[in-house]
Amino acid sequence: MRPGRTKTTSFSLDEATLKNLKALAARRHKGNVSALLAEVASREAKFAAAEAFFEKYGVPPLDDEAIERIEAEWRGETAKRRRRRAA
Repeated sequence: MRPGRTKTTSFSLDEATLKNLKALAARRHKGNVSALLAEVASREAKFAAAEAFFEKYGVPPLDDEAIERIEAEWRGETAKRRRRRAA
């Protein structure tokens, strides 16, 4: 973010959320919470555009099972494979 090209605002957050935001900002933006929030806002705008695209072309939303499979993959978990009997 460039100085002078920003506006100041405020948010009311619970203590745990603020602590988590500061920790994320420390890891990803050298402690700059504003930069982290700008990144999150940009990402959310892209998600909103994707949702509009899917809705326009009739792509159904993911169900809870699909979301869980994706999140498990992000966590590095692998699906348990079924054993096949030898023929």
